[in-house]
Amino acid sequence: MQSLGAMAHFDYRIPGSYSYEQAVRVTRRLGLPRADVEQLVLRAFLNVVRRNCDNHVKNIAFLMDRSGGWSLAPAFDVIYAFNPAGKWTDRHQMTINGKRDGFERADLMAPAAVAGTKTPRANDMLDRVIASVRRRPEFAESAGVPGRRIESIRRRLLVGL
Repeated sequence: MQSLGAMAHFDYRIPGSYSYEQAVRVTRRLGLPRADVEQLVLRAFLNVVRRNCDNHVKNIAFLMDRSGGWSLAPAFDVIYAFNPAGKWTDRHQMTINGKRDGFERADLMAPAAVAGTKTPRANDMLDRVIASVRRRPEFAESAGVPGRRIESIRRRLLVGL
């Protein structure tokens, strides 16, 4: 397993220096199948909508099989991570369309375009992510998360894109 940072010599300690568009380009250069490339775009959408600002280049990884072929590693460290006063979690670590925050729906189409995903499909993918994140409060409640915490997080989710 190699992280995006190791694979592309990206330093995770420099917030905002690397983008999801760059990550998609690395994925394509590795010759990963279309499903893996779109999965990376889907993860970018999820990280933005769910406010996982700890989305640095060590949290995207690739696996090599015995024949030397690469694949996208399963997602990991995909949690709510937003703290307006935090050094690392006040804004996203990786950019999309040159932004670390203040995203609009059109911004999220940038990595999809680099992936070669048509806009209608990318919009459908984003809509599915938003629909799933909107259900987060019900899952949190069933897991016993206190109501005040559920509401605090719910207000910060970007489900209005």
